[in-house]
Parts: sequence; structure tokens; C-alpha cells
Amino acid sequence: MRILILSLGFFIIAIPVWTQDNQMRAPTDRTAPNGIFGGPVLKVTEINNVFGLIVGGRGGWICGHTFIIGGGLYGLLRDVEVDDAGAERNFEFAYSGLELEYIILPRQVIHLSVQTLIGFGALTDRERHFDRFASFNNFDGPDDSFFIVEPGLNLMWNMKTHLRVGLGGSYRFIRGVGLEGLSNSDLSGLSTTVIFKFGRF
Repeated sequence: MRILILSLGFFIIAIPVWTQDNQMRAPTDRTAPNGIFGGPVLKVTEINNVFGLIVGGRGGWICGHTFIIGGGLYGLLRDVEVDDAGAERNFEFAYSGLELEYIILPRQVIHLSVQTLIGFGALTDRERHFDRFASFNNFDGPDDSFFIVEPGLNLMWNMKTHLRVGLGGSYRFIRGVGLEGLSNSDLSGLSTTVIFKFGRF
């Protein structure tokens, strides 16, 4: 949390002078009212008291350079370890959903955006998953599912005409976890986010 606040503070305080000199050259395509984008997203977070890396991607439609409607898909690179009735089980953690974003002053080289993901996620027992795959049985769904809302704030840099890079923070609100030994609060939490957007803005 401290690292996130310090990083955002540095960008907000140190870059405005540079931005004023370059705002007329901001690489925003002003000829088209709408655009599209896609790109990878990295999130450093703590899940079930262990730090991990969430990787994924998102894309969407940009209306009037300011409003985005799209979707995202994310997964945790490490397993979530759960003590289930004395036996340790490892679960794959993933989620996806609708993403809405509002861009503040998009023509500025450095600008802010606020976004929210609303969707669903799944916890899948890794051992059972591979057993089903190896025996070619049909996979009958995850071991548990949950509802997620993840609002966030991003500081974006119009790096090139068709590239945006951002640093941000988000918070996962998770509800509906029903596994023994695991609660909603174990999966909820803050993330520090690195964002790449490729497209027509």
C-alpha cells in the first residue's frame, strides 16, 4: 500500500511541468470519435496472506475518447493454498467480467482514469483439474465460484499514438466464497497494477 501511494504521488507531483510543455503534442487521434484497444495487465497483490502476481488482459470500445466499455480476464500465477479439514488443497484462481472506465482529460500526455470490473470468478482444484484432463473426462466446472467488483484508479501516459502505459491501484471486493478454510476476506484486497493499451484512441 505504501509503495502504491508513493509511486502515484511521484508521478502526480513530478510530471505536470513536463506535461505542460508537451500537451499540444499528446499523441491522441482526434479525427475519429470512437476507438478500440486491447492489451496485457499485471497486478501485484496479496491473496490468502501470500503475495502473488495476477496476469491477464483487457480490451474495449472507446466512445468519444473518454468512456470505455469492455471486458477483462485475469488469473493468479500461483495457487491459493487452503487447509480443508486438515488436508491442504491447491486452487487455481481466476476471474473475468465487464469493465467500465472513464478517462479524465484524455488529450493530456499524463492523465487519470477511473474504472470498475463487475464479474465472476472461480476456484478450481489443481489436482482434480489435471486428473480430469489426463483421463479425458469432461470438466464439470469449478470447485467454487464467487462474485467480484474491482474498482480502480489509474495514472496513464500517452506514450505513442497507438500505445498507452499506466500505473494504478485497485481493490477486489469478493463475495460468495464457500470453501471450508477460505473466506471472502482472504481473496479480497489491494492490487498495484501495470497497464498496457494498444489501439486507436
